[in-house]
Amino acid sequence: MPARNSSAARLAALLLSGALLAAPAAAQDWRVELVADGALFPVLDLSQPRAAAPFGDGAGLLQVEVRAARDGERVRLHVQAPHLARSATLDAVLPRAGARYRLRPALDWDRARVAALDVSVDEVLQLRLDSAAGTAERRVTARLHPLDEAPYFVRDGAEHVDLSWIFAAYADPQDAAVDALLARVRDAHPRLALDGYASGEAEAVLAQAYALWEALSTHGVRYAEEDPGRARGPRLWSQHVRRAGEVWSERRANCLDGSLLLAAAAERIGLRAVLLLVPRHALLALYTRADAGAPVFIETTALGARHGTTPAPPPFRARLEGDSDPAALASFQAALAAGSARYHAAARRFGRHDPDYQWIDLATARSYGILPLSAASARAAASPRP
Repeated sequence: MPARNSSAARLAALLLSGALLAAPAAAQDWRVELVADGALFPVLDLSQPRAAAPFGDGAGLLQVEVRAARDGERVRLHVQAPHLARSATLDAVLPRAGARYRLRPALDWDRARVAALDVSVDEVLQLRLDSAAGTAERRVTARLHPLDEAPYFVRDGAEHVDLSWIFAAYADPQDAAVDALLARVRDAHPRLALDGYASGEAEAVLAQAYALWEALSTHGVRYAEEDPGRARGPRLWSQHVRRAGEVWSERRANCLDGSLLLAAAAERIGLRAVLLLVPRHALLALYTRADAGAPVFIETTALGARHGTTPAPPPFRARLEGDSDPAALASFQAALAAGSARYHAAARRFGRHDPDYQWIDLATARSYGILPLSAASARAAASPRP
């Protein structure tokens, strides 16, 4: 399995690479920098916890470079924009005269407004810097992208930033759609233990995975052949992601949507899931052992497809009390076979800093600090307002 060695905590540091920064406004003593050709992606701010830092706890999408006029200079930065719930204010002390410092204000996005965006729009940022030299102002226009657009790779020549962990923000184990899915599982198989790896047996894990699949299938969720790609380079790669509630209510899922909903439900019951990206496609892996071993691969394009009947009940069928849906059982078996074939055809390509081949372990992403978007919303609601 390819090892993941990037971290959300490294994002701001990586963005400081000159190759990855645009400077649409500049002056002798301060300038405004925006990552990825002036793009702003709220999901990158909303999916990460904030940690206090001397020069700001923002994600680094917006940075202001300031030259200190004197030792210990105090500065205050204000940022206003139409899609911010409140203006950002950052106070900092610049230790050494003549040195340059990058301020990273935390942007408090208006979650409802950015969630309502269907396409990217121009966002005018108004910045004011108060310092010993007085007050200076800038107006910068950025391209604001919708909340449902996930940037997962940025490249400029030999430099790159792998942001693929951002997909974990859209796999939300506490989503109401996951509640509804699990309720359906319990109705169909009331004695099935949804306890992750507690038994230590692969067949128990497969039984739980199948029960999730069956619940989607019998609810009527069908694969929809849609291309979620928004940008495919040469500098920026991004994808549109439909949220779990949309998938559940509309009963359709493309490969990415279906994989993320299953991943969220798996995480909820204690199973470890991996999202795999291959060219113009996504599929899901579930580990059948608690030590992240023996994964099975699930091809979600099989959702709702007719595959006849399973010639012989699979071993995990004995774990399920009550009837199983024959069509769901057949499509799950087909999904496992197709997923395994798809993975093994691409296995050598993962782990090579290639945006078309990404291995995104949700548990690893959580360890990097990536929050489901609902958790980010709860965090923002609990934050005191000035």
